[in-house]
Amino acid sequence: MVLREGRELSDGVIATFNVDHKSSKELRQYLSNLADQCNSKNNSVDMPLVIILDNLHHVSSLGDIFNGLLNCKYHKCPYIIGTMNQATSSTPNLQLHHNFRWVLCANHTEPVKGFLGRYLRRKLIETEMTNRVRNVELVKIIDWIPKVWQHLNRFLEAHSSSDVTIGPRLFLSCPMDVDGSRVWFTDLWNYSIIPYLLEAVREGLQLYGRRAPWEDPAKWVMDTYPWTTVPQQHEWPPLLQLRPEDVGFDGYSVPREGTSSKQAPSGDGEGDPLMNMLMRLQEAANYSSPQSYDSDSNSNSHQDDILDSSLESAL
Repeated sequence: MVLREGRELSDGVIATFNVDHKSSKELRQYLSNLADQCNSKNNSVDMPLVIILDNLHHVSSLGDIFNGLLNCKYHKCPYIIGTMNQATSSTPNLQLHHNFRWVLCANHTEPVKGFLGRYLRRKLIETEMTNRVRNVELVKIIDWIPKVWQHLNRFLEAHSSSDVTIGPRLFLSCPMDVDGSRVWFTDLWNYSIIPYLLEAVREGLQLYGRRAPWEDPAKWVMDTYPWTTVPQQHEWPPLLQLRPEDVGFDGYSVPREGTSSKQAPSGDGEGDPLMNMLMRLQEAANYSSPQSYDSDSNSNSHQDDILDSSLESAL
């Protein structure tokens, strides 16, 4: 858009506003000031040509946010691109009053569907060109990661809905080395993916009921595991599995007081499923070797960001 308008890609020609739960007032003021600039006779040439408003789903009323632009002179107004996880009830008003066009970018359609594979392959090629070495095992890992993402989303759609599928951003930080990627994936699986699946599937079963036969999502992951050299079990935390009793799958639900249900399997199926999952997470953490985690610079420093991403990227 910048080039089409005959402008150069200079600093300030594209502006980005990251929206969160606390910045609605700031965003409203920002757009109000923008409208004043558009209507001013001394319109500054330095005003952004394109403004990106990221994470608009955090705004309670989009109509209120953009009402300040109603009297704006559109031939001077910048292009506004907004992103959000899901559309809201105010979208028809925005289409009518503000000439908004909505483009759905679902995880199962392009350009999102193939984005993860393209991103990781480009990242791998850059690494190979820098090191002048081609690692066949790493190539298999990079080809496998997008398949894991698609496998998880099929599982979520089968037991919940497409609204809770995981976005590709969660997997973009995969390190471009064999050992580091194994540490990264183990952390990601045990501390981000499994806890998210637990809550999403549990809620999906409550909303939609049992719609598909149960199969542990970890089974396919372990059957297709691309890392050939596996460390000793006592040195490496195992991949956590998602058991049917953990999510209250029909036939495995834990009986509640005053209600009747099918008998849960004997053994560790008794008790609170969430508490059982927390205990298993703690057990996996105890397996972890501090030395092994030091080899992945992303693992420790971005652990909280990864968990946040897993929740914010669910579309």
